[in-house]
Amino acid sequence: MRHMLNYLYIFYSFVFILNIIHVFWQNTVLFTIIGILGMMMTVISFPRSDRVFKILGAVLLGAGVFFFISSEAAVKDIPLFFAGNISILFLISMLPWMNSVVKAGRYNRLLQSLIGSNHRELGVLYARSEVTMVSLAAFLNLSSATISQDLLKEKLKQVKTSVRNNFILMVTLRGYSLALLWSPLEILLATSIFITGVNYLQVLPWMLGLSIIGITLDSLFAKILFRNESIPEDDVGSKAPVLDKQKLTQFIVALVMFLSVVVFLGNVIHLDFLFSVTIAIFPFAFLWALFVKRKRSFINIGWPTWKWKTNRLDNFIVLLLSLSFLTESLNESPYLSYLQDPLMSLEGSPLLIMLFIQATFLILTLLGVHPIATMGIFGGVRELLTGSFPPVTLTILLSACAIATVPSAPYGLIVTITSVALRMNPYQIVLRNLPYTIAFGFLGIGVALLSLLFY
Repeated sequence: MRHMLNYLYIFYSFVFILNIIHVFWQNTVLFTIIGILGMMMTVISFPRSDRVFKILGAVLLGAGVFFFISSEAAVKDIPLFFAGNISILFLISMLPWMNSVVKAGRYNRLLQSLIGSNHRELGVLYARSEVTMVSLAAFLNLSSATISQDLLKEKLKQVKTSVRNNFILMVTLRGYSLALLWSPLEILLATSIFITGVNYLQVLPWMLGLSIIGITLDSLFAKILFRNESIPEDDVGSKAPVLDKQKLTQFIVALVMFLSVVVFLGNVIHLDFLFSVTIAIFPFAFLWALFVKRKRSFINIGWPTWKWKTNRLDNFIVLLLSLSFLTESLNESPYLSYLQDPLMSLEGSPLLIMLFIQATFLILTLLGVHPIATMGIFGGVRELLTGSFPPVTLTILLSACAIATVPSAPYGLIVTITSVALRMNPYQIVLRNLPYTIAFGFLGIGVALLSLLFY
């Protein structure tokens, strides 16, 4: 059995191929088959998932069963309820290919050369580091955080431990979250677009603007916070890595081209955003590897990485497919009105609805609920929300409030990685970033309110 589990990627790939076929051939029987296979995926993944996800999955499934029993849905509808989030799983499974071409082309070294300046003042170094994180994390994703943390630990080794740790956890987690706002590879952004059905190109300028405002304000705050802190003079003499301008140019061109491909698939071919990003990743990464003459490295890194990560989608499968069952069951249940009532009572008060959404994301994240799960709950009342806000405004609101919680998610992967790297309690990191998360959420609400003037 253990040997067979090493080949789960074949089974999962078969399900994803069926999902591709369903995009172009809408068929209820095919969708039912996908749902049945999704149920099998959940059964396989449940015992293999982490304890937190087992508990969360059990709660979601239990609530889903309760709502299903209270609804008028038939037993034959159950597979359909499990098929809804297969497309999101498909995107997650493809992400390693983009990271692989970045590693194969050695673009991760760009982060080292861009951050590795000889500035002594921590306030100046913070701004430079955060801009670099935001620029490169769109493709490097989590690897940008781990690389920068290792680099900054070495660079700030002579700085007082409390100051060093505070600096590193702030710049990496906050910079990472600001990059997620506009990255086409970010699941939370893709899910919010999936819920609202808006065009990515319409949202991109707003998310970039929000990211720029966030970088500016956070850098100014850090400049004040670290105004009296600097690297000891003896430690500044070490040479910074030389910036490879050719690789930087290649990386920027590749980023622009990938965004252009996604926009083309959405606007010309008329595919939805989530699917456009998913099917564009591998062909684009492969052609990029060919262009920079790193095809062999790309395959050698990408193939085993993709197999390993696809075989270990357990946490995402349990979360997303259980969530799909809950959301669809809730939509068929009379209890949906209990979730709608608080929002309906706020009808005509867009600001109060926005604050309610922000508070829900924050509270549930602190309780250990993944923001994707919260996003799915709001997806269950999408008709009510789209009746209150234009799609672009709602996308800005949902994605900003969800992504704002990333630096303050006690069980989130980026917080866990940081706690291990800095040997800190995750809750210490959460407390340090909580004011930023709240301010980030308010900033997202402000931009969402501004967008109401245009839509």
